[in-house]
This record gives sequence, structure tokens and C-alpha cells, in this order.
Amino acid sequence: MTTRVSPGPVLLAGGVVAVVRGTSGDRTDAVLDTLTTAGVRCLEVTLNTPGAIDSLRAARRRLPGDVELGAGTVLTAEQVDAAADAGASFVVAPDTRPQVAERAAARGIAYYPGALTPTEIGAAWELGASAVKVFPAGTFGPGYLRDLRGPFRDIPLLPTGGIGVDVAGDYIRAGAIAVGVGGPLLGDALDGGPLDALADRARRLVAAVAGARG
Repeated sequence: MTTRVSPGPVLLAGGVVAVVRGTSGDRTDAVLDTLTTAGVRCLEVTLNTPGAIDSLRAARRRLPGDVELGAGTVLTAEQVDAAADAGASFVVAPDTRPQVAERAAARGIAYYPGALTPTEIGAAWELGASAVKVFPAGTFGPGYLRDLRGPFRDIPLLPTGGIGVDVAGDYIRAGAIAVGVGGPLLGDALDGGPLDALADRARRLVAAVAGARG
């Protein structure tokens, strides 16, 4: 029998996952703090960001308890363990791997695997996905997500990849439970760009999603 962990309540309530991916980990902490202060309560740090596990562990100690933390680009069962041990309550992957699904279920954390086609989405759900990350969503647009909702009304969809701050609400209106937003939100913040500009983008994203939900 498939074991399924429900999507996190913070993700469902806020509808936004900020995807933090950088080539350097020097500003990860500052970026996470800025996003939290600006109203984003669900934060994903990808494991190909230098020092990601340490950043997650420190963030779990530092940030309020109502901030949901997760690890992205999770490709192995061992990475699931590392993320859970650091305080992550969810893991995100670019694809769907049975060993990752099984370990996430065993650790009791949410699992958001990447899929694109109807066959891939169905397979991810059968493996126990908490919600399916439709990736890369920006390439196909909200209309594609709307079409998927027809046959997959019972599968929660989390579009991610190339979604701009100002169009995020369109994906919510198309039926997404939440949107994952990375580069268009972060801009150059991880590389030394102004954090006040990041905060402004984050507030606009949160407002756009809230407005789309009515």
C-alpha cells in the first residue's frame, strides 16, 4: 500500500515556495531571512547550493516555527535523510525516483517529485507523492496546467520552473495548490544584489498569489 504524507499546511496556506539555488552559499542565510520577513513562509534550499544542509539546520534553529523548510534537488535516499536530520519537513526533486519516495515516506516528510507529462504525473502520484511538481512549468504556461487539471482533479499540482513573480497568480487560477518560484524571485540577491529589492519581489509574489485565491 502506498504511503502518502500530506502537503505541508504552511505550503497550502501560503501557496508559495521560494526556491533558493545559488552557486555560492555566502548569502543563503540573509536571503532566507529576507524572504521570511517579506511574508514567504515556505522555503526550499536546493542541495546543489554550497552548504545547503548547514543552511537548513541553521535556519531551523533561527527562523520561527511556522516557517516550513525543505530541501530541493533531492536525488538519493541518503539526501532525504540528511535533509530530515537538518530539520526539513519536505523534499523536492526534479524527477521521480522510487528510493527517494520510499525514504521520504519512512521519514514522515512531504515529497514533491518533478514530472511533466500525464504519464509521469500519474506515476509520481502512484509512488506516494504529496503533490506533484509540474516542471518546467514556465515553458508550457498556465494553460497547460489547466489542461492537466481536467483528468487529474484529485492530484495536487505544484508548478515550478521559470514562473515569473507577476504571472504566479495565473497558475493558482489554473488550479495549482501552490507555485514554486526561484530565479525570477531571487534575481541577483544570492550574488550580492540588494536585499530590499528581493523583499519587494517577495511581497509582490505573496500578494499576487493571495489575490488569485480571492
